[in-house]
Amino acid sequence: MAGRTSGLRTKGSWMMWAFWAAGVSLLLVEVKAGMEYVETGLQQNLSGILGDLPAVGMITLNMAEHSLWHWGSLQMAMQAVPMVATGLLLVTVALMLRRGAKS
Repeated sequence: MAGRTSGLRTKGSWMMWAFWAAGVSLLLVEVKAGMEYVETGLQQNLSGILGDLPAVGMITLNMAEHSLWHWGSLQMAMQAVPMVATGLLLVTVALMLRRGAKS
């Protein structure tokens, strides 16, 4: 009896592995088909965006060129920021001290 069941298991074992191998190979085929589908969709959708990429690059370079030509105005703004921040900080400290003195 034990010999008979172990023989059936041996026969079923290779069949089970064959079904597993077939299932895995079908899964891999489906994954490959799905990836090809996604890749094709991305190529179609991104072709319009990538077509505009050189124009976006030129706009960025033109903006950088214009900002470099007007570097002096940027320098004045950067020098004004710490002075404005210091003024606001002094006003805030004065208001806080005034509130503290009233309490």
